[in-house]
Amino acid sequence: MLTFRRHLIVIALCLVAAPVWAQTAPSTGGTFVDAAFGPHRDDLYDATHRIPDATLWTAVAVGFDFGRSGVEVNFGVPEWHERIEPPQRYQYVGPTTSFGYEQQGHFYESSGTVRRRSIDVSALYRGNVPLNRHVTFTWLAGAGYVYRPEQVSSVTKEVLPDGTLVEVNRRDSTGDRNYLAAIARLDGEFRITSNLSVVPRVRFTVFPSLLDDSGLAPQILVTRPEIAVRWRF
Repeated sequence: MLTFRRHLIVIALCLVAAPVWAQTAPSTGGTFVDAAFGPHRDDLYDATHRIPDATLWTAVAVGFDFGRSGVEVNFGVPEWHERIEPPQRYQYVGPTTSFGYEQQGHFYESSGTVRRRSIDVSALYRGNVPLNRHVTFTWLAGAGYVYRPEQVSSVTKEVLPDGTLVEVNRRDSTGDRNYLAAIARLDGEFRITSNLSVVPRVRFTVFPSLLDDSGLAPQILVTRPEIAVRWRF
């Protein structure tokens, strides 16, 4: 009889403790996939040539949590930042050149377009701090490679006496200025279901910009708000 009563007490304690544990210790382990997006601004260090408008940044990430720690790999691509230089008319007063379109006394109109963006891939260490069964705070740190292509095009048109514009010259150039960068991030994971979460986050990217005097270096510190939808398997 005494043994039977002990079994009843153990069973009762387990039934009481189970929902309490479920409320205070949610599982943060396993594989997850993120789909993230946010505003992306031109990261050029030189503010006078920086393109001001933000574009849409989208990313995917794959990670694995061991519980209180984990790892994560991200790949992010923003839309192009683009600046269109307004047309400028002028009269060429120099000597006629062998290029054919620079003729003394003729009128021309020039315009151009600059496009650039920063594509990144990063590997991050994750430190998880569960706050309750619905919310987990995570800090992340690691490194990434940032590919920064730039496209520049210019068009020159001759203005004929009747006002007609005739394209006489076009120049297109491409280049890139790429960097290794230190990356940190702060996440707040809000559970919607046991598998689905919404994750507001803030990312900090630190570039070694002081080592580059080309004029094409990025800002030393770039801060970006993001939001991700996470699915845990």
